[in-house]
Amino acid sequence: MTPSPKKMLASIADIKRHFAENDVPVYFISASNFNMMGMHDWVRNWLNINLIDCFDGKHPHVLLVADDHAQVFQGIEDINTYLLNDASVRAHVAQQKGIKGHAVFLFFDEKIEAMCAEMGLDIFLPKNSLVREIDSKIVTTEIGNKAGVLSVPNVLTKIASYPELQRIAQQANLGSRWVVQSAYGDSGKTTYFIANEADYQAVADEIESQDRVKVMRWVNCTGTAIEACATRWGTFVGPLLTELIGIPSLTPYAGGWCGNELYQEAFTIDIRKQVLQKTQAMGDALYQRGYRGYFELDYLIDLDNGEVYLGELNARITGISAMTNLSDFSTTHIPLFLFHLLEYDTNVELSLDVNTFNQSVLTQGATGTAAQVILKYTDAPLTVVTHAPISGVYVMKSDGQLSLKQAGVSRREALAANEAYILRIMPQGDYAYHGGDLAILFLNQVIRDAKGQLNDVGEQWVRALKQQFQYRPLNQVERSAVELANNPANVKSGREQ
Repeated sequence: MTPSPKKMLASIADIKRHFAENDVPVYFISASNFNMMGMHDWVRNWLNINLIDCFDGKHPHVLLVADDHAQVFQGIEDINTYLLNDASVRAHVAQQKGIKGHAVFLFFDEKIEAMCAEMGLDIFLPKNSLVREIDSKIVTTEIGNKAGVLSVPNVLTKIASYPELQRIAQQANLGSRWVVQSAYGDSGKTTYFIANEADYQAVADEIESQDRVKVMRWVNCTGTAIEACATRWGTFVGPLLTELIGIPSLTPYAGGWCGNELYQEAFTIDIRKQVLQKTQAMGDALYQRGYRGYFELDYLIDLDNGEVYLGELNARITGISAMTNLSDFSTTHIPLFLFHLLEYDTNVELSLDVNTFNQSVLTQGATGTAAQVILKYTDAPLTVVTHAPISGVYVMKSDGQLSLKQAGVSRREALAANEAYILRIMPQGDYAYHGGDLAILFLNQVIRDAKGQLNDVGEQWVRALKQQFQYRPLNQVERSAVELANNPANVKSGREQ
């Protein structure tokens, strides 16, 4: 039998129409819908399958699974396994009358791959084994080296003691202060800043337990983040964002990511061109290794000499995906993530020129001003949330307090300079644990200063956001339950970057 001809998409309008007419269910299965916020506006039959109730049951495109509190989740893979095992989820998938739905995850593993195969779901992502390999900071560095996208001067090596670190760093001319990273780690939790032996001894067990770590020169730099999509038509690149790293009022982790900005004046056109070129080179290199689809890169700009270095690769949807796909550019064109879905659709072909698209991102991608702030619980004692904000649009009043304008599910409903959208992650009644995500704040102003810290505007918004949460200590029954579980950090993070 002659196969049916592939559907040819030749323009942005064609792509919009294609997804507006989509008949195949696409499921984003994760703790919350944060990373793929607003995608239902573009893709017909899009459904978020989530555990965290960010919208008090009022999001029309969220299938919420109740938490039976019978287990402590060690990671998002555990949450996704729980979601896939839920009877309501399985019933929904089974009702699709033989249509194989498409599953998209933030994190997944071999067990989830097997579950999806059994349920008749196609995972629209590379194999987990390949994702895991590429997600290593060690492998990222090696891929970058081969692609001509260099990291901060570094050594990939085993470290067994502080004197050995000193010796290796001296031989490699890495200076007297270093940044050490293990192969895997989320949100800066395994990025260690070493200026002296005391710094090293505080994290020695973590460093010395690794087969190899990345030892980098400690440079005076600013961070950036950018997403892209490696496809058979080339690598499509998104807009370049700033990064907030290690802000103590937002995160307890010194190297922890806690926000981003998107605006034209953040970078020179030369920096933007360099990052575009390097990102395309990395995407093409990943595709040659068999990796297909969405990924994110962090770049470090050396403030002393202007060099642009590769920082990290996240081989997945990330914490800046909402910023990328909800940007003004994406609203007037299309979200970058649609290229990921097209790459995994064997029934379509695309004649849109990748270089033309990327040039439009270069010149128009930073249209408007947008920012996001990731607020974590930074205190050490475990507490119970007694008040949390409703997800929706808020207005900053003259007294520095936030006033709810309207509850809702759309970040794009808050576009004025004095407005912000709050996506609540941790609801009233939950345990607030050290490092747990409380909320994500989307706003329309520049919030960081030239040194990468919060400016006065940013500090005002953060203070106002933190005031939306109230807590109480645990009572005796709750303390006993926590001690029995032996793990207070019931990880239901809606944001993993």
